[in-house]
Amino acid sequence: MKILFALIFIIILSLIILGIGRFELSYLQIFDILLGKTEGREAFILLELRLPRVILALIVGASLSVAGASFQAIFRNPLASPDILGVASGAAFGAVLALLLGLNIYLLTAFSFSFGLLSLALVLLIAKDSHNKIMIILSGVIISALFQSFISLLKYIADPQDTLPVITYWLLGSLQVGNLKQMIICSLGMIIGSIIIVIYRFKHNILMLEDIEARSLGLNIKALRLGLIFASTLIVACVVSICGIIGWIGLIVPHIARMIAGFNTAKVIATSLFIGAIFMLIIDTLSRSLAQQELPISILSAVVGAPFFIAILYKAKGMRI
Repeated sequence: MKILFALIFIIILSLIILGIGRFELSYLQIFDILLGKTEGREAFILLELRLPRVILALIVGASLSVAGASFQAIFRNPLASPDILGVASGAAFGAVLALLLGLNIYLLTAFSFSFGLLSLALVLLIAKDSHNKIMIILSGVIISALFQSFISLLKYIADPQDTLPVITYWLLGSLQVGNLKQMIICSLGMIIGSIIIVIYRFKHNILMLEDIEARSLGLNIKALRLGLIFASTLIVACVVSICGIIGWIGLIVPHIARMIAGFNTAKVIATSLFIGAIFMLIIDTLSRSLAQQELPISILSAVVGAPFFIAILYKAKGMRI
C-alpha cells in the first residue's frame, strides 16, 4: 500500500512539474499532447525537452540514493556516498578527456564508464588484502584526488574560448537531455545497478554486522560487498557520463530515509528509492525554473546538502563512525 501511494504521488508530482518552466503549459494542453491530440511547439517542448528530463531526474535521483544507502551499509559509515571510491572523479576525467578530444557523445559515455571502472580497480588494488574498510575509503580519497588533479590539468590545457567553458559547465551537472539514445543507454545502466542493490537490500543488514558474525551466518561477505560496489559503480559512472558530477544526493537522501523508515537498511534502501526520485525531480525543476538561464544542479544540491552535512558532523561529534 505504501509503495502504491508513493508511485501515485510521484506520477502526480511529475504531471504537475511538466507544466512548470519558462514556457508555461496548461494541464489541459499536457493531457492533449500526451494523448496525441496536439502537435506543434507545445508538443516539442513537452515530449522532446521536459518529459525526457523528468524521467531522467526520477532515475538519477533514485539510483544515486540507493547507491548511497548501499555504500553506507557496506562501509558502516553514515558519511559514505556514491563517489567515496573515486568513481565519480574517474568517470568525470574520462568524460572531460573525451570533450577535450572532441569525441562524440557515445565515445564520451564509453570513456566515462571505462575510467570509472579504472578508478574502482585502482582503489581495490591499493586496498588489496586489507580487511580494514577504512583502508578502502582512504584509497578512494587518494584516487579521487588523483583524478581531480588530472581534470585540472585537462582544464588548464583546454582551449579557453571553446572547450573550457563546455567542460566547466558539464562538470557542474545538468539533466538537460541532448541525445535520447545516450539517455536510454545510461538509464538502463542505472536501472540495472539499482535493481541489483534492491534485490540484495535485506542482506545489507548483515553487512552492518562485524565480518566474523556475518560469516557465521553463511554469507560470503567479500563477494557480496564487491558485487554491490560494482553495482554502485555502474550507477555512478552512468550518471556522470550523461549528467556530469551531481553531489550530495547519495549522502542526504539515505539519512532522510533513515529518519522515516528507521535503521532497518532494507527499508532505508526502499525508501531512498522514492525519496531520491522526488528530491531530484524538485531540484531539477528549480534548476531550470529559478532564473532565465539554467542553474547547475550541483549548486542547488550543495545549497541543501552542505547544511545537512554540517548537521550530520555535529551529531556524530565524539562518536565512532
